Amino acid sequence: MPNCKRITRSGAVYEVELYPVSETVRDLSKSKPEPANIRTDEEKEQYNRHKSEKHFVRVVNTNFTSRAYYVTLTYSNEHLPESYSAALRNIDNYTRRLKYSNPNAIIISVTGYGSRSGRLHHHLIISGVAESDITGKWILGDIAKVEHLRKDNYYNGVNHGEDFTALAVYLHDHAPKEHKGKRWKQTKNIQQPVQGKAKPVKRAYSTERPPKAPKGYMLVEARTNNYYKSGYMYFKYVREAQKPLNIQPIFKNHGAGVSARR
Repeated sequence: MPNCKRITRSGAVYEVELYPVSETVRDLSKSKPEPANIRTDEEKEQYNRHKSEKHFVRVVNTNFTSRAYYVTLTYSNEHLPESYSAALRNIDNYTRRLKYSNPNAIIISVTGYGSRSGRLHHHLIISGVAESDITGKWILGDIAKVEHLRKDNYYNGVNHGEDFTALAVYLHDHAPKEHKGKRWKQTKNIQQPVQGKAKPVKRAYSTERPPKAPKGYMLVEARTNNYYKSGYMYFKYVREAQKPLNIQPIFKNHGAGVSARR
């Protein structure tokens, strides 16, 4: 059974996935990691959620830098929506107003309920819009937060620079589980991660013997993943923001997708 390597670039993050491919696959360049055996509806739901989160993290890292804003919009009592769908219409209208005056704006939004208050609110990441415009065009309540994304993001004591994985995971988890459909909204000009064609691999790699880091990047994560068939390995590299703090990368065996949390 041949092994393949697939590289994905998303902003400051460079990912390498190694995985086995069935002998029956004719075009290895189009191959993808195959999921582990899925026997129940719950396992299928978990796998689909993992894939969605994985893609969302990459989209966030691809489209935003520390110049972008992280925004939280809340509602006053008189404007509190009666339903989740009504709240989605409100955020669509708000995004439309921002895009009208800022045609090149890139916006991702997630709508959820407060863990304590139970009130509907919105989280957004916005690029290409002035702070005054962000605050001026929300008329249904308060702006709870408007701040730049962090330039330095630390995971396991290592500076990952503009790797916004933890924020993306938090936002992806924010949409209610009962909501059917996409867990976030995005403007049409959103950019997709750059994913290379899969290539066969002849060298033997392991989490202890990872592929060499690309120039200007450092290895920060090496692990297997129980969502995929045995033999799958994942390696994450980030653009060096500064020299590592003499702390070795953490090598783990994770069953879930990304482990970092904001």
